Amino acid sequence: MKKGETSEQIAVVDYCGLAGIPVIHIPNEGKRSVWYASLLKRMGLKSGFPDLFITRARGGYHGLFIEMKFGSGKTTDKQEEWLRLLTKEGYACTVCYSADDAIKIIKFYNNL
Repeated sequence: MKKGETSEQIAVVDYCGLAGIPVIHIPNEGKRSVWYASLLKRMGLKSGFPDLFITRARGGYHGLFIEMKFGSGKTTDKQEEWLRLLTKEGYACTVCYSADDAIKIIKFYNNL
């Protein structure tokens, strides 16, 4: 698999699986038909929501949200809005540009 945001995210999820850390991916990316995109929105899918969620409470936080980027990728305004809102609601939030960065953050968070 070509190195990019998808492969880096898979590496993070694989690490979490091996370490016994509960993680979930929120599938906001990808091309969809107009009908299916409309259905997902009606079901609650929100644009800009972070990619990964560590469901473990630590250090006074309810959980950890991670927005994965790669290379020169930038967060969108909607992603920034979600990160601010989730932080305000008591979640730890971060943007990571590689699996290594995300794993370091997860290890730190897990030890809070």
